[in-house]
Amino acid sequence: MKKKLILLGILAFSFVYCKAQNEGRVTIHTDQVEMFNNLMSYSEEKAGGKLDYKTSDKAQLKIAYDKNAKDSRLNKLIDNLLSSDAYSDEVVKYVRTNHFKKAKGKEAYRIAHTVLPDYCINITAGMSHHWVSYWNSLYKHLVDSVLVELKANENEIVESIKAKCKELLPDDANLHSNIDIHIIVDGNRSGFQTGNMIIMDAYNANVVDMNKFINTLTHEMHHVYYMVWLDEKKTDNKHNKSKNYLYMYQKSFIMEGLAQSFNNFSPEVKQMYANKKLITELFDEWILMIRKMNGAFPKIKSMKYQKNEYKNAIRRMEQYYPGKIDSYVNRPTALYYLSYNIYNSIFESGGRDKIKYVIENPETLLSVYNELYSDSMVVPRIPDDVVTIWKNNF
Repeated sequence: MKKKLILLGILAFSFVYCKAQNEGRVTIHTDQVEMFNNLMSYSEEKAGGKLDYKTSDKAQLKIAYDKNAKDSRLNKLIDNLLSSDAYSDEVVKYVRTNHFKKAKGKEAYRIAHTVLPDYCINITAGMSHHWVSYWNSLYKHLVDSVLVELKANENEIVESIKAKCKELLPDDANLHSNIDIHIIVDGNRSGFQTGNMIIMDAYNANVVDMNKFINTLTHEMHHVYYMVWLDEKKTDNKHNKSKNYLYMYQKSFIMEGLAQSFNNFSPEVKQMYANKKLITELFDEWILMIRKMNGAFPKIKSMKYQKNEYKNAIRRMEQYYPGKIDSYVNRPTALYYLSYNIYNSIFESGGRDKIKYVIENPETLLSVYNELYSDSMVVPRIPDDVVTIWKNNF
């Protein structure tokens, strides 16, 4: 990949790919990167030419906030940044800070950036420290050059991704959805999809490795296309109000199980996915969760399971693979580890016809797995009552 340094102004582009009028629009937005760079450049100027990681007590943080909040230019640059759709409520709703002021979402970002010329504050995922790390490194120049390469090869990239997605979608899947892809610098989550919006964080190395970037983007675009098909073909009235929490989990499970086929797993992560002791632990909790969510108070049980799942994932990372898992997706949870292994086992044992069948009939996923089950598979055989719950909930 040819790399060259470019002026910040070149980064201000959005490029749209639409092969024909009856195909969906795929737009890659990079405006957040330019606005982030402009803000960080001015913050660095206010800091005397160098940003660092220092922090302080609440009294000093408040003094810095009150002082910088009077800077009209800083406020305008922050407003510009937060005007990006990449900071929509749906995207930033889980961002929090309570270091010296309690805030969430956009307001948490505003506080962190207002204080940044003087101090870093505690904000979700340690983002303010990540911003400084990114800004003080040569890595940002590499990101700039990669964005230029994306623009130059937009058509080929989108066509390649659509072709890959088609391999793991129903034959009648609609690929006409309009998709907005936002390349950002954030330091929170590497890549995720919400509705028809995809967020790709340039702070994560996957963005500058073109092959990994394309595979990650394929993963997220597959979510969009398969979600549309599921909503059109498999979601009936009992699911329309999003009150069936088990069904919501089932959708996430099947979408992640398929989309992970596009991931580039390192040898170490592959070992984790194949660790039978770990998989059995996840399996036992997963079976219990499905049974509980099929009963009374599914919302409470769903929230409790997700909260415990995150804590248990951190514990298991330290237990099975200390200090080496570098992405949220690779944290050991049933949603990722079990779903991937179930789909992969069906493909290995039943071939393309079987995997296509469960893609088009996701209610049969667990029953087909049991039909093909052998002792060599990593995930245990699924209890009959759970197979029935799974099928009947579609």
